Formats: sequence, C-alpha cells, structure tokens
Amino acid sequence: MWTILTSKVQKALWPRGASSRPFHIGREALLLIALAVLCAVFASQSEFFLSERNLTTVLRNSVDLSVVCAGMTIVIILGGIDVSVGGVLAVSAVLIGRAYQLGMPDWVVVPIGLAAGAALGALNGTIIARTRVPPIVATLGTMYIFIAVLFLVIGGVWISGLPASLSFLVLGEFLGLPAGLYVIGVIYALSWYLLRRTPWGQHVVAIGCDEGAARLVGIRVDRTKIQAYALLGLFAGLAAVLYVARLRNVEVNIGTNIALEAIAATILGGANIRGGTGSLLGALMGVLFIKITQNGLVLIGVSSLWETVVIGGLLIVVLVLDAFETRRVS
Repeated sequence: MWTILTSKVQKALWPRGASSRPFHIGREALLLIALAVLCAVFASQSEFFLSERNLTTVLRNSVDLSVVCAGMTIVIILGGIDVSVGGVLAVSAVLIGRAYQLGMPDWVVVPIGLAAGAALGALNGTIIARTRVPPIVATLGTMYIFIAVLFLVIGGVWISGLPASLSFLVLGEFLGLPAGLYVIGVIYALSWYLLRRTPWGQHVVAIGCDEGAARLVGIRVDRTKIQAYALLGLFAGLAAVLYVARLRNVEVNIGTNIALEAIAATILGGANIRGGTGSLLGALMGVLFIKITQNGLVLIGVSSLWETVVIGGLLIVVLVLDAFETRRVS
C-alpha cells in the first residue's frame, strides 16, 4: 500500500516522470500562450495597457489574490476547497481596522490579522476533519457566519482613514521593482518549500491522491487537513493586512469575489479539483490572467460584468477538459 501511494505522490509532484520538473508544464505553457494572446488583444485596443503605470497597477492589485491562491492551491491539492476564504479575509481586515482605530501599533495589528485568519482557517479545517462534512458545504456555512460577523462588527459602515505605515508593502518599490513582487516571491517560495521539500507536503499530496490509503499507512490525515486550512487562513489574514495597507480602509463588501477568483486561478493553473495535483506557478499565472482580464476590459470600456463571464466560461472549459482527460486515462 505504501509503495502504491508513494508512486501516486511522486507522479502528482512531478508529472510525466520528469523528476527534475516540479510543475505541470503542459497547462502552464497553454496558460502562458493565453496570457500572451490576451495582452496582445488589449494592447491593440488600448494604448495605455502596456504602459509602466498600468502594468504596475495590475501587479499591485494582484498581491492580495496571489497570496490567497498559494494557500488555496495547497488545500485543493489536499482534496479540499474553501469558499469562505473571502469571509476569513474580511473578518481579519475588520479586526485590523478596529485595532488601528484603538491606536495599536503595527507590530500588534499585523499579528492580530494573521492570528485571526489562521484561527478561522483552523476552525474550517476542524469542522471538515472531525465531522466529515464535505468541504464545500462546511465552508459555505462558515462563509455566511463570517459575513454576519463582518456586518455585526462594522454595522454596514466603512472603516476608513487608517494609517499608511504599511503601505510600502504593496505601493512601495525596492531595487526598482514593486514591493508587492517581493511579498509574492516570499509566499510562493515558502509554499513551494512546504509542498516539495517537507514530509508535510508529501502528506498533503498523499491525502489528495488517496485519503483512505493515506490513513492506512499512518498519515495523520485530520491533523494535516486542519493545518492546511489554517495555513490558507493565515495567508488570508496576510492578504487582509496587504489589503488594508493598500487601500487604508475596510469596505462592507470586502472579499466578496476573492474565493471564486482564487479557486478559478488555481484550477486554471492546473490544479485538479478532485485533489492530488496542482501547480503554484500555474496558480500565479492564473491570477495574472484574471487580473489582466479585469484591467483590460476596463481600459477598453467593456462592462465589468463580462469579466465574470470570461472567467466562469474558461473555468467550465477547463473542468470539462479535465473530466475528459480523467476518463481517458482511467
């Protein structure tokens, strides 16, 4: 059993038997081509699209989603999903905003946001692991709870006028590059290390490949699930810190679409919705695809409603193709 499971894990980590390549090149190559075509179309329709200012704006607007996507990729590889991550981000942001209003310094406020996110993520993981409730059902329930908490705390009124002391994390520059790029780099390097270079990452993939077999060989499945959801919550808390740092306010509808966008970006990037496989690089490219689509449509004067049509349509196409591929292989 252990030999079979190990074989599945190795195949999931390094598809096509290429042990030196930790990413699924096929999906990423297709997504890169799609990105190039998308950029060419928008550049031909708007002279501002390829400007340095616009591209920097796209990158800065991608930081929050990119951070969340790193955690979502791990959870989907595990065989789970979290539709409440927007609520986790929202509650964390509200607590950050309230802490600032009480006069707390950055070194206190940031841990509050991170701890809140991790705690809510761990709550999701505990419900899923201990009750065996399907992840989409469990997190759908907690999503409504988190949204209710958000409105109870802020009463439908924005929290605004927050300090700009952390704005450099997103809006600043270092060595000529946007600071947000370094934040993304650190998060994805950490996530890659956890997945590819630690026993815990091997356990995540093993559970996604075959949860029953993982239990039989002694992997602590429930604990790993709780830890994975806590990590996603931690990243959502960090995204809340970055959101507040960038906009210096907390809106009543904060985090509304981030769960859908994170799931879409992760699946577009090559993650299998059934678990077992996924690509951090692909997820990051999926984020760029979504944010470039949103930005480009605005520049050429197309209604923002079409961005959800494009993203949703692509997601359906990818899922259908994955289903056909799964049937063909089996």
